Amino acid sequence: MREQDREVFEKARRFIYRNARPLELARWKYHFENGSAQEVLVALSAYQNEDGGFGHGLEEDNMNPHSIPMQAWRATVALRELDGLHKSEPIVLKLLDYLEHTPEFDGEKWSYVVASNNDFPHASWWTYPHASWYQDTVQERFSIRYNPTASLAGFVLRYADAESDFWKKALGIAQEAVASLFRNSELQDMHVLSCFVQLREDIGAAGLSGSFEMERLTAFLQELVSKTITQDISKWETEYICKPSQFFCKKESDFYEANRNAAQHECEFIRKTQQPDGGYAVNWSWDDYPEDWAVSKNWWRAEITVNNMIYLDNMG
Repeated sequence: MREQDREVFEKARRFIYRNARPLELARWKYHFENGSAQEVLVALSAYQNEDGGFGHGLEEDNMNPHSIPMQAWRATVALRELDGLHKSEPIVLKLLDYLEHTPEFDGEKWSYVVASNNDFPHASWWTYPHASWYQDTVQERFSIRYNPTASLAGFVLRYADAESDFWKKALGIAQEAVASLFRNSELQDMHVLSCFVQLREDIGAAGLSGSFEMERLTAFLQELVSKTITQDISKWETEYICKPSQFFCKKESDFYEANRNAAQHECEFIRKTQQPDGGYAVNWSWDDYPEDWAVSKNWWRAEITVNNMIYLDNMG
């Protein structure tokens, strides 16, 4: 590791130990200090409710303690990081049970926002019902339908019992999602697109490439990812943009080569934008709940710091 990066990592390490939630600290230890996957699972389980779902601000912009699909999605992101995660882990089994039986699943999709969000501090984009302007176009309705459904369906295919009715239902959802994606060649919503990138990874991990047009799906996603990443790096410091790390964090990724310049620039961007305390800035904010936002913001800074160091370590 180059000397400059050693300094960046050491500053980040101190920030994490001083500011992070137990979950981000466990993730840091897992990736950089030979920490165990079990530590991550223990920290993550603190956010899991009796019904198997997740809440309590796991996704930092929503303090709803109740189980909601978007918080379940956030849990799957953390679980996918763990090499060799076994299907029999209690936290996985409970999560799958929640995904199958939650009333926020109508048999075709999991809800994007839920009514109980309004009872707790949250960012405006998690208000129920979601702002009507976001559903004015076909693209926006498509995004609402498959964020986080595409990703959650992939998680079910990867970890559920392939003989179960729920797994078969998830297979149908995933196949319809991919078919719908092929009809939406102008999609550039980075959040829903990342759900499809996760779905593609889960399809491969589950050995289901033969059930999908994987070559076509990969090529289609490569084109969309390249269009969605903000290739004009002059905008990175002043606008809310999409960086390569939204979709991949390794040079071995099928999305790396076409976005090599932006991917390498992100390494420099990470080095350049680290703040004096070792953390990173958050380039969004809540309109309401200023006291809760102050807490959430610090949680986000820790998560961004861990994610940035994972990216820099893999790419730098």
